[in-house]
Amino acid sequence: MPTTRGWVVGLSAFLLIILGTALGVRSLQQLGVGLLILVVAAAIVVRHGKHDIGLTRTVVPERISSGQPVTVSLLLKNNGRGPAPLMLLEDRLPPQLPGRARFALHGIEAGGSRQVSFGLRPPRRGRFQIGPLEIAFVDPFGLAHTRSRGAQITSFLVYPAIEPLALPRDLGRQQSLIVSALRRPTGAQGEEFYTLREYVQGDDLRKIHWASTAKRRTYMIRQEETPWHTRATILLDDGMLGERLGGSNSFERAVEATASIVDLYHRSSYSSRLVTASGVTIETAKGADHMHRCLDLLATIETARTERGRPDPLLARLTEIQSGALAEGTLVVVGGSLSATAVAGLAQCRRRYKEVFCVSFPEHRFGSGTTRSRWDGESEILEMLRQLTRSGIRTIVLGPEESLAQAWGSLSAAGRRGGERSWERKPELA
Repeated sequence: MPTTRGWVVGLSAFLLIILGTALGVRSLQQLGVGLLILVVAAAIVVRHGKHDIGLTRTVVPERISSGQPVTVSLLLKNNGRGPAPLMLLEDRLPPQLPGRARFALHGIEAGGSRQVSFGLRPPRRGRFQIGPLEIAFVDPFGLAHTRSRGAQITSFLVYPAIEPLALPRDLGRQQSLIVSALRRPTGAQGEEFYTLREYVQGDDLRKIHWASTAKRRTYMIRQEETPWHTRATILLDDGMLGERLGGSNSFERAVEATASIVDLYHRSSYSSRLVTASGVTIETAKGADHMHRCLDLLATIETARTERGRPDPLLARLTEIQSGALAEGTLVVVGGSLSATAVAGLAQCRRRYKEVFCVSFPEHRFGSGTTRSRWDGESEILEMLRQLTRSGIRTIVLGPEESLAQAWGSLSAAGRRGGERSWERKPELA
């Protein structure tokens, strides 16, 4: 159909024809007819051209962490017998992604191809969809255009941000969790079971395998272990409220912390499983595929609202995993403000698990409530810390902009103070 310019030129052509006829000026009539033919020819070129455009969209990489760049490439190929006119391309982006993807291509010859690309930097986790792509064919004079849709929707995943963590030491023997899982002498002669893995901060330097270190040019640790000792269960409370203060959200921080812990146990060659309070479970496994399954879930997980009058789903989940837990395992619970019943249920898990950790992002620290409500929330957090500390559960409590890596690293040196250093750093509550 004609563009705005095309309508103006067409209207001018009719006026020239009428004016030339009324004044008897043949040249005006010829000019008007010429302009009218030009508009009609432009419409025929863009609508009935012999071009056939094929389009392919690729997103690289298909999985990234939040804040990292992703490249979207568009490959256009003219499969028709004639050249394609000027093309205007616009790829539809989701509202969460800033910017616009608009391009102009000055035609493609028959059998030719063109490739264009643009970059995106997603600010948060989630599944994002790009497309469909709209192609507008325009004649060289800009008098007519026609629109069509090219590539369909393409999606990609953005993982939560991951902070590098190190295994905390076993404070009972001043050894790391991996060293505490070493196989004890059993009387067998002439057999040593061990695996090799990369060095992680906090490992015993006496366990470095120098031959493999020289070969791979990175520190390798000789890990003697009983496989069922190195198992971890990571529980995310997806029923928390998810209050927001500025650009920080308590639930988002909890998801990022869970992803960081999943990454920690993956790098440490642990077998791990990821469970949520709402009932989603990724069974125990290890390796890159298992980690990707966990991160795929964390990329799209949302808060699960609990109906009034129903039991606390976190407590029910703790009771379930406590009854079927394997001895010598590790349990990490990530959530918001734990209720008194959930704290009691978590304390019960200490009987079956060798190590139990709790990472809390209290909603009142991320909300915009009154000072009194924040003080009441801090009092509840202090009581939670006292109970968990008495049960031998190491706990850290974090607010907006506080680093998980720094607080997690202090677990080895802070004793069993239950994360007190975390909340003491909040100046507005001092």
